[in-house]
Amino acid sequence: MARLLFIVTLLAAVLWSAWWFSGRAALLRGIERGIAEMRAEGWDIGYADLSVRGFPNRFDTNVDAPSVTSPDGAFAVDAPFVQVFALSYRPQQIIAVAPPTMVLRGPFGLVDVNAGDLRASATLSLSIPPEPERATLVGEDVTVTTGAIGVTIPAMQIATRRAEAQPDGWDLAASFGGIEMSAMLHTLLDPGEVLPATVQRVLVDATLVLPEGRGLTALELRDAALVWGDMRVNLAGSLEIGRDGVPEGALTLDLRGWETALTYAESLDVVPPARVPLIRAGLRGMAADDGRVSAELVLSGGQMRLGAIPLGPAPRLGPPS
Repeated sequence: MARLLFIVTLLAAVLWSAWWFSGRAALLRGIERGIAEMRAEGWDIGYADLSVRGFPNRFDTNVDAPSVTSPDGAFAVDAPFVQVFALSYRPQQIIAVAPPTMVLRGPFGLVDVNAGDLRASATLSLSIPPEPERATLVGEDVTVTTGAIGVTIPAMQIATRRAEAQPDGWDLAASFGGIEMSAMLHTLLDPGEVLPATVQRVLVDATLVLPEGRGLTALELRDAALVWGDMRVNLAGSLEIGRDGVPEGALTLDLRGWETALTYAESLDVVPPARVPLIRAGLRGMAADDGRVSAELVLSGGQMRLGAIPLGPAPRLGPPS
């Protein structure tokens, strides 16, 4: 009996080892084939070393000194390393870990990214080719700077998954806490210095409808929250986005600190100056005893209004398609 158990165990070990090494070889071939295809399309991709380790239960892919430049040269990224991990018995579930420092190059010049921790996870379908099903990005103490413009985010999380009730839909949940802006970025975003340089909280819980080749066509906003100084904004509702990128629909607005919000909007020239007195009078009349304003924000015909108060042109939510 003991001998039989030994033989079975040995056979299982041999089969598992064969599975791992064949999986490693297939993974390396797939990565190298993907790189070759991108290079054929004009991408400039380089690295110092590519390896897969983790026997017997993991596929740990390490890329040393990766450098990637887009075909037109407009975008590039350089990093000391990138690591991608997967369990050998669940290869469709992966975790990617970014290095503490990265350098991005784009239309705005060089962008330095520093992070105490920055990692992403994704689950792919078992189909061929595999399709993304869900993904999550988590970061701690993330700092992004370009010249004198910079932002530090102590805690952030972005998660997305395929929406169950919408074939072309993606559920999105994002949260950012304690966003600290550099002096120049604060000046750009708040030229009137109406609000502090730290945004306490940003939260989004939504479903986006993104048909292939069309871009964003619909947005269901379960909650969008902004806490910045004494201004607190919550939005919820549904919008349809036309081919011109202009949204149509209605959102429920819950606003605290409306005086600050109006002063801020006025400093950005978001609302026509001639309408500011009308908007101020309307908000004052709508405000509850605690200063809270609850009203419907209607976007129709390329214009916005809050209740009966006209606000001006509606923003485009994407380029024309």
